[in-house]
Amino acid sequence: MRLFLILTLILTLQGCQTAPEPVDTSETRAAKALALAAAAKEAYEHREFAQAIEQARRGLQLDETSLDSWYWLGTALFAGNQDDEAFTTSKRFVELGAARPDRQGQLAQAYDRLGWISFRKGRMDDAVKYFSLAIERAPTLAHALDGRGQIAYLKKDYPAAVRDFSKALELGSTAHQIAVESRGLAYYWMGNFAKALPDLKAAFESTGADRRTDRKDLLRARAFCHLALGEQETAANLFARAQDFSEEERRYNLAVMTYLTGDKELALRQAGKRTGITVKEAKLNAAIIARVDKVAPGSPADKAGVQVGDEITMANGIPVSNIEQYREVMRSIPPGTKFTLSIVRNGAKRGLSLTMGDAEYVIKSDPYLAPLLAKPLRSKN
Repeated sequence: MRLFLILTLILTLQGCQTAPEPVDTSETRAAKALALAAAAKEAYEHREFAQAIEQARRGLQLDETSLDSWYWLGTALFAGNQDDEAFTTSKRFVELGAARPDRQGQLAQAYDRLGWISFRKGRMDDAVKYFSLAIERAPTLAHALDGRGQIAYLKKDYPAAVRDFSKALELGSTAHQIAVESRGLAYYWMGNFAKALPDLKAAFESTGADRRTDRKDLLRARAFCHLALGEQETAANLFARAQDFSEEERRYNLAVMTYLTGDKELALRQAGKRTGITVKEAKLNAAIIARVDKVAPGSPADKAGVQVGDEITMANGIPVSNIEQYREVMRSIPPGTKFTLSIVRNGAKRGLSLTMGDAEYVIKSDPYLAPLLAKPLRSKN
Protein backbone atom coordinates (compact mmCIF):
# COMPACT_ATOMS: atom_id res chain seq x y z
CA MET A 1 0.00 0.00 0.00
CA ARG A 2 2.82 2.39 0.95
CA LEU A 3 4.60 1.57 -2.31
CA PHE A 4 1.42 2.37 -4.26
CA LEU A 5 1.13 5.78 -2.58
CA ILE A 6 4.77 6.63 -3.33
CA LEU A 7 4.35 5.77 -7.02
CA THR A 8 1.17 7.85 -7.20
CA LEU A 9 2.97 10.85 -5.67
CA ILE A 10 5.88 10.57 -8.13
CA LEU A 11 3.53 10.46 -11.11
CA THR A 12 1.60 13.49 -9.82
CA LEU A 13 4.77 15.54 -9.36
CA GLN A 14 5.94 14.64 -12.89
CA GLY A 15 2.63 15.86 -14.28
CA CYS A 16 3.12 19.25 -12.61
CA GLN A 17 6.47 19.89 -14.35
CA THR A 18 6.59 22.54 -17.16
CA ALA A 19 6.62 21.16 -20.68
CA PRO A 20 10.07 21.38 -22.29
CA GLU A 21 10.83 24.28 -24.65
CA PRO A 22 10.56 23.38 -28.37
CA VAL A 23 13.87 22.73 -30.06
CA ASP A 24 15.30 25.79 -31.87
CA THR A 25 15.51 24.63 -35.49
CA SER A 26 15.87 26.36 -38.83
CA GLU A 27 12.16 25.67 -39.39
CA THR A 28 11.11 27.43 -36.18
CA ARG A 29 13.39 30.39 -36.91
CA ALA A 30 11.97 30.66 -40.43
CA ALA A 31 8.44 30.62 -39.01
CA LYS A 32 9.30 33.39 -36.55
CA ALA A 33 10.94 35.41 -39.33
CA LEU A 34 7.81 35.02 -41.46
CA ALA A 35 5.66 36.31 -38.59
CA LEU A 36 7.97 39.30 -38.12
CA ALA A 37 7.84 40.02 -41.88
CA ALA A 38 4.04 40.02 -41.65
CA ALA A 39 4.30 42.51 -38.77
CA ALA A 40 6.68 44.64 -40.87
CA LYS A 41 4.16 44.61 -43.74
CA GLU A 42 1.36 45.72 -41.42
CA ALA A 43 3.52 48.52 -39.96
CA TYR A 44 4.45 49.68 -43.48
CA GLU A 45 0.80 49.78 -44.54
CA HIS A 46 0.12 52.03 -41.53
CA ARG A 47 3.07 54.23 -42.63
CA GLU A 48 5.03 53.30 -39.51
CA PHE A 49 8.26 52.90 -41.45
CA ALA A 50 10.68 52.84 -38.51
CA GLN A 51 8.69 50.00 -36.89
CA ALA A 52 8.51 48.14 -40.19
CA ILE A 53 12.29 48.40 -40.57
CA GLU A 54 12.84 47.12 -37.02
CA GLN A 55 10.52 44.12 -37.46
CA ALA A 56 12.09 43.15 -40.80
CA ARG A 57 15.60 43.38 -39.36
CA ARG A 58 14.61 41.15 -36.44
CA GLY A 59 13.30 38.66 -38.96
CA LEU A 60 16.61 38.66 -40.84
CA GLN A 61 18.50 38.04 -37.59
CA LEU A 62 16.52 34.80 -37.31
CA ASP A 63 16.63 33.84 -40.99
CA GLU A 64 18.94 35.74 -43.33
CA THR A 65 17.34 34.08 -46.37
CA SER A 66 13.82 35.31 -45.54
CA LEU A 67 12.57 36.81 -48.79
CA ASP A 68 9.64 38.52 -47.07
CA SER A 69 11.94 40.18 -44.55
CA TRP A 70 14.28 41.43 -47.29
CA TYR A 71 11.35 42.70 -49.35
CA TRP A 72 9.64 44.64 -46.57
CA LEU A 73 12.93 45.99 -45.27
CA GLY A 74 13.77 47.43 -48.71
CA THR A 75 10.23 48.75 -49.14
CA ALA A 76 10.20 50.52 -45.77
CA LEU A 77 13.71 51.93 -46.19
CA PHE A 78 12.76 53.35 -49.60
CA ALA A 79 9.61 54.90 -48.18
CA GLY A 80 11.71 56.40 -45.40
CA ASN A 81 14.11 57.96 -47.97
CA GLN A 82 17.04 55.83 -46.81
CA ASP A 83 18.15 55.27 -50.39
CA ASP A 84 21.59 53.72 -49.89
CA GLU A 85 20.40 50.92 -47.60
CA ALA A 86 17.17 50.53 -49.58
CA PHE A 87 19.28 49.92 -52.69
CA THR A 88 21.44 47.29 -50.97
CA THR A 89 18.49 45.41 -49.47
CA SER A 90 16.46 45.54 -52.68
CA LYS A 91 19.42 44.12 -54.63
CA ARG A 92 19.72 41.33 -52.07
CA PHE A 93 16.02 40.55 -52.48
CA VAL A 94 16.26 40.28 -56.29
CA GLU A 95 19.36 38.09 -55.99
CA LEU A 96 17.55 35.67 -53.66
CA GLY A 97 14.20 35.77 -55.46
CA ALA A 98 15.24 35.97 -59.12
CA ALA A 99 14.39 32.33 -59.84
CA ARG A 100 11.07 32.35 -57.97
CA PRO A 101 8.09 32.52 -60.37
CA ASP A 102 5.78 33.22 -57.41
CA ARG A 103 7.68 36.43 -56.63
CA GLN A 104 7.43 38.23 -59.97
CA GLY A 105 5.21 41.02 -58.61
CA GLN A 106 7.54 41.74 -55.71
CA LEU A 107 10.57 41.50 -58.00
CA ALA A 108 9.00 44.12 -60.28
CA GLN A 109 8.49 46.45 -57.31
CA ALA A 110 12.07 45.89 -56.12
CA TYR A 111 13.49 46.61 -59.59
CA ASP A 112 11.31 49.74 -59.72
CA ARG A 113 12.84 50.90 -56.41
CA LEU A 114 16.34 50.24 -57.76
CA GLY A 115 15.42 52.28 -60.84
CA TRP A 116 14.22 55.31 -58.88
CA ILE A 117 17.20 55.25 -56.52
CA SER A 118 19.56 55.09 -59.53
CA PHE A 119 17.60 57.93 -61.15
CA ARG A 120 17.95 60.10 -58.04
CA LYS A 121 21.68 59.32 -57.93
CA GLY A 122 22.09 60.38 -61.56
CA ARG A 123 22.94 56.86 -62.79
CA MET A 124 20.61 57.03 -65.78
CA ASP A 125 21.78 53.92 -67.66
CA ASP A 126 21.37 51.79 -64.52
CA ALA A 127 17.96 53.35 -63.92
CA VAL A 128 16.78 52.44 -67.44
CA LYS A 129 18.02 48.86 -66.94
CA TYR A 130 16.14 48.45 -63.65
CA PHE A 131 12.95 50.11 -64.91
CA SER A 132 13.01 47.81 -67.95
CA LEU A 133 13.45 44.74 -65.71
CA ALA A 134 10.49 45.91 -63.64
CA ILE A 135 8.32 46.40 -66.75
CA GLU A 136 9.41 43.00 -68.10
CA ARG A 137 7.99 41.36 -64.96
CA ALA A 138 4.97 43.65 -64.62
CA PRO A 139 4.07 45.34 -67.95
CA THR A 140 1.32 47.33 -66.22
CA LEU A 141 3.61 48.91 -63.60
CA ALA A 142 2.91 52.58 -64.35
CA HIS A 143 5.47 53.81 -61.82
CA ALA A 144 8.33 52.19 -63.73
CA LEU A 145 6.95 53.43 -67.08
CA ASP A 146 6.89 56.97 -65.65
CA GLY A 147 10.53 56.64 -64.61
CA ARG A 148 11.74 55.26 -67.93
CA GLY A 149 9.73 57.91 -69.76
CA GLN A 150 11.36 60.70 -67.75
CA ILE A 151 14.83 59.43 -68.62
CA ALA A 152 13.93 59.14 -72.31
CA TYR A 153 12.69 62.74 -72.18
CA LEU A 154 15.88 63.96 -70.49
CA LYS A 155 17.93 62.14 -73.14
CA LYS A 156 15.78 63.80 -75.85
CA ASP A 157 14.52 60.44 -77.07
CA TYR A 158 11.09 61.99 -77.45
CA PRO A 159 9.34 59.12 -79.32
CA ALA A 160 10.35 56.69 -76.52
CA ALA A 161 9.21 59.20 -73.90
CA VAL A 162 5.81 59.55 -75.59
CA ARG A 163 5.38 55.75 -75.73
CA ASP A 164 6.16 55.22 -72.04
CA PHE A 165 4.14 58.20 -70.80
CA SER A 166 1.16 57.24 -72.95
CA LYS A 167 1.19 53.69 -71.57
CA ALA A 168 1.59 54.98 -68.00
CA LEU A 169 -1.35 57.35 -68.43
CA GLU A 170 -3.52 54.55 -69.81
CA LEU A 171 -2.71 52.52 -66.68
CA GLY A 172 -3.37 55.37 -64.25
CA SER A 173 0.03 57.02 -63.85
CA THR A 174 1.06 57.71 -60.25
CA ALA A 175 2.65 60.95 -61.47
CA HIS A 176 -0.19 62.06 -63.75
CA GLN A 177 0.71 65.75 -63.99
CA ILE A 178 4.38 65.12 -64.77
CA ALA A 179 3.46 62.48 -67.36
CA VAL A 180 0.98 64.79 -69.12
CA GLU A 181 3.37 67.76 -69.03
CA SER A 182 6.36 65.76 -70.24
CA ARG A 183 4.40 64.02 -73.00
CA GLY A 184 3.05 67.38 -74.20
CA LEU A 185 6.53 68.89 -74.32
CA ALA A 186 7.91 65.77 -76.02
CA TYR A 187 5.26 66.14 -78.75
CA TYR A 188 6.22 69.82 -79.01
CA TRP A 189 9.94 69.14 -79.49
CA MET A 190 9.01 66.53 -82.11
CA GLY A 191 7.01 69.19 -83.97
CA ASN A 192 3.72 67.34 -83.43
CA PHE A 193 1.87 70.50 -82.40
CA ALA A 194 -1.69 69.18 -82.72
CA LYS A 195 -1.01 66.34 -80.26
CA ALA A 196 1.01 68.60 -77.96
CA LEU A 197 -1.78 71.13 -77.44
CA PRO A 198 -4.24 69.12 -75.27
CA ASP A 199 -1.46 67.95 -72.93
CA LEU A 200 0.10 71.40 -72.64
CA LYS A 201 -3.29 72.98 -71.87
CA ALA A 202 -4.09 70.34 -69.22
CA ALA A 203 -0.61 70.64 -67.68
CA PHE A 204 -0.80 74.44 -67.55
CA GLU A 205 -4.20 74.40 -65.87
CA SER A 206 -2.99 71.99 -63.17
CA THR A 207 0.32 73.81 -62.50
CA GLY A 208 0.17 76.03 -59.44
CA ALA A 209 1.32 79.63 -59.19
CA ASP A 210 4.32 78.50 -57.13
CA ARG A 211 5.76 76.98 -60.34
CA ARG A 212 5.74 80.24 -62.29
CA THR A 213 8.69 79.39 -64.53
CA ASP A 214 7.05 76.09 -65.53
CA ARG A 215 3.75 77.90 -66.19
CA LYS A 216 5.52 80.37 -68.50
CA ASP A 217 7.29 77.57 -70.40
CA LEU A 218 4.04 75.66 -70.84
CA LEU A 219 2.21 78.79 -71.98
CA ARG A 220 4.93 79.67 -74.50
CA ALA A 221 4.87 76.15 -75.94
CA ARG A 222 1.07 76.30 -76.11
CA ALA A 223 1.03 79.66 -77.90
CA PHE A 224 3.69 78.53 -80.37
CA CYS A 225 1.65 75.38 -81.10
CA HIS A 226 -1.29 77.60 -82.08
CA LEU A 227 1.07 79.73 -84.18
CA ALA A 228 2.47 76.65 -85.95
CA LEU A 229 -1.08 75.50 -86.69
CA GLY A 230 -1.94 78.86 -88.30
CA GLU A 231 -3.91 80.17 -85.31
CA GLN A 232 -2.03 83.44 -84.92
CA GLU A 233 -4.80 85.34 -83.17
CA THR A 234 -5.15 82.63 -80.51
CA ALA A 235 -1.39 82.65 -79.95
CA ALA A 236 -1.27 86.45 -79.65
CA ASN A 237 -4.17 86.44 -77.21
CA LEU A 238 -2.45 83.88 -74.99
CA PHE A 239 0.63 86.10 -74.73
CA ALA A 240 -1.34 89.33 -74.37
CA ARG A 241 -3.67 88.12 -71.61
CA ALA A 242 -1.42 85.85 -69.58
CA GLN A 243 -0.73 87.20 -66.11
CA ASP A 244 2.41 85.07 -65.72
CA PHE A 245 4.51 87.25 -68.05
CA SER A 246 6.04 90.62 -67.25
CA GLU A 247 5.48 93.41 -69.78
CA GLU A 248 9.05 92.93 -71.04
CA GLU A 249 8.50 89.19 -71.50
CA ARG A 250 5.19 89.81 -73.25
CA ARG A 251 6.81 92.20 -75.74
CA TYR A 252 9.60 89.71 -76.40
CA ASN A 253 7.15 86.86 -77.05
CA LEU A 254 5.11 89.00 -79.43
CA ALA A 255 8.35 90.00 -81.22
CA VAL A 256 9.16 86.30 -81.65
CA MET A 257 5.71 85.75 -83.16
CA THR A 258 6.28 88.66 -85.54
CA TYR A 259 9.66 87.22 -86.52
CA LEU A 260 8.20 83.77 -87.21
CA THR A 261 5.36 85.13 -89.30
CA GLY A 262 7.80 86.91 -91.63
CA ASP A 263 8.12 90.57 -90.58
CA LYS A 264 11.69 90.29 -89.32
CA GLU A 265 12.42 94.02 -89.43
CA LEU A 266 9.50 94.84 -87.15
CA ALA A 267 10.36 91.89 -84.90
CA LEU A 268 13.92 93.10 -84.41
CA ARG A 269 12.67 96.56 -83.47
CA GLN A 270 10.22 95.00 -81.01
CA ALA A 271 12.82 92.69 -79.43
CA GLY A 272 15.38 95.46 -79.17
CA LYS A 273 17.77 94.20 -76.48
CA ARG A 274 21.02 92.62 -77.61
CA THR A 275 21.87 90.95 -74.31
CA GLY A 276 18.35 90.50 -72.97
CA ILE A 277 19.09 92.63 -69.89
CA THR A 278 16.96 95.54 -68.72
CA VAL A 279 18.63 97.67 -66.05
CA LYS A 280 17.50 100.33 -63.62
CA GLU A 281 19.34 102.66 -61.28
CA ALA A 282 20.00 101.49 -57.74
CA LYS A 283 22.22 102.35 -54.81
CA LEU A 284 25.17 100.20 -53.78
CA ASN A 285 26.63 101.63 -50.61
CA ALA A 286 26.69 105.35 -51.51
CA ALA A 287 27.10 104.88 -55.27
CA ILE A 288 24.48 104.83 -58.03
CA ILE A 289 24.85 101.61 -60.02
CA ALA A 290 23.04 99.64 -62.73
CA ARG A 291 20.93 96.82 -61.30
CA VAL A 292 19.36 94.08 -63.44
CA ASP A 293 15.60 94.62 -63.50
CA LYS A 294 14.58 92.02 -66.10
CA VAL A 295 16.15 89.21 -68.14
CA ALA A 296 14.60 88.20 -71.47
CA PRO A 297 13.92 84.44 -71.69
CA GLY A 298 16.29 82.60 -74.02
CA SER A 299 18.63 85.61 -74.28
CA PRO A 300 22.44 85.52 -73.91
CA ALA A 301 22.03 86.96 -70.41
CA ASP A 302 19.50 84.27 -69.49
CA LYS A 303 21.83 81.53 -70.72
CA ALA A 304 24.79 83.04 -68.83
CA GLY A 305 22.88 82.94 -65.56
CA VAL A 306 22.22 86.66 -65.10
CA GLN A 307 19.47 87.14 -62.51
CA VAL A 308 17.11 89.93 -61.59
CA GLY A 309 18.70 91.92 -58.75
CA ASP A 310 22.30 91.42 -59.90
CA GLU A 311 24.30 94.64 -59.38
CA ILE A 312 26.60 95.39 -62.35
CA THR A 313 30.02 96.77 -61.42
CA MET A 314 32.04 96.12 -64.61
CA ALA A 315 31.25 95.29 -68.24
CA ASN A 316 33.89 94.01 -70.66
CA GLY A 317 36.57 94.94 -68.12
CA ILE A 318 35.39 98.57 -67.86
CA PRO A 319 34.12 99.86 -64.48
CA VAL A 320 30.44 100.86 -64.57
CA SER A 321 29.17 103.33 -62.02
CA ASN A 322 25.82 104.26 -63.56
CA ILE A 323 23.34 103.22 -66.22
CA GLU A 324 24.69 105.52 -68.92
CA GLN A 325 28.19 104.10 -68.57
CA TYR A 326 26.75 100.57 -68.76
CA ARG A 327 24.79 101.38 -71.92
CA GLU A 328 27.80 103.06 -73.53
CA VAL A 329 29.93 99.95 -72.94
CA MET A 330 27.18 97.69 -74.29
CA ARG A 331 26.89 99.77 -77.48
CA SER A 332 30.62 99.39 -78.06
CA ILE A 333 30.61 95.58 -78.10
CA PRO A 334 29.99 94.04 -81.56
CA PRO A 335 27.52 91.14 -81.94
CA GLY A 336 29.14 87.73 -81.48
CA THR A 337 31.79 89.09 -79.10
CA LYS A 338 32.33 87.30 -75.79
CA PHE A 339 32.67 89.54 -72.76
CA THR A 340 32.52 89.36 -68.98
CA LEU A 341 29.91 91.01 -66.80
CA SER A 342 31.12 91.59 -63.23
CA ILE A 343 28.27 91.59 -60.74
CA VAL A 344 27.50 91.53 -57.04
CA ARG A 345 24.83 89.02 -56.00
CA ASN A 346 23.77 88.73 -52.36
CA GLY A 347 26.96 90.48 -51.32
CA ALA A 348 29.24 88.12 -53.27
CA LYS A 349 31.26 89.18 -56.33
CA ARG A 350 31.26 87.02 -59.44
CA GLY A 351 31.93 87.21 -63.17
CA LEU A 352 29.54 85.94 -65.85
CA SER A 353 30.58 85.23 -69.44
CA LEU A 354 28.14 86.44 -72.15
CA THR A 355 28.12 86.54 -75.94
CA MET A 356 26.77 89.77 -77.34
CA GLY A 357 24.00 89.21 -79.84
CA ASP A 358 21.71 91.34 -81.93
CA ALA A 359 17.99 90.84 -81.60
CA GLU A 360 17.94 88.23 -84.35
CA TYR A 361 20.67 86.28 -82.58
CA VAL A 362 18.62 86.37 -79.38
CA ILE A 363 15.46 85.20 -81.13
CA LYS A 364 17.11 82.41 -83.13
CA SER A 365 18.86 81.08 -80.02
CA ASP A 366 15.55 80.74 -78.15
CA PRO A 367 15.20 76.94 -77.73
CA TYR A 368 11.41 77.03 -78.05
CA LEU A 369 11.73 78.24 -81.65
CA ALA A 370 13.68 75.24 -82.94
CA PRO A 371 10.61 73.06 -83.71
CA LEU A 372 8.91 75.97 -85.49
CA LEU A 373 11.96 76.94 -87.53
CA ALA A 374 12.33 73.32 -88.65
CA LYS A 375 9.11 73.38 -90.66
CA PRO A 376 6.99 76.06 -92.37
CA LEU A 377 4.12 77.53 -90.37
CA ARG A 378 0.67 76.46 -91.41
CA SER A 379 -1.64 79.04 -92.96
CA LYS A 380 -5.21 79.08 -91.66
CA ASN A 381 -7.73 78.81 -94.46
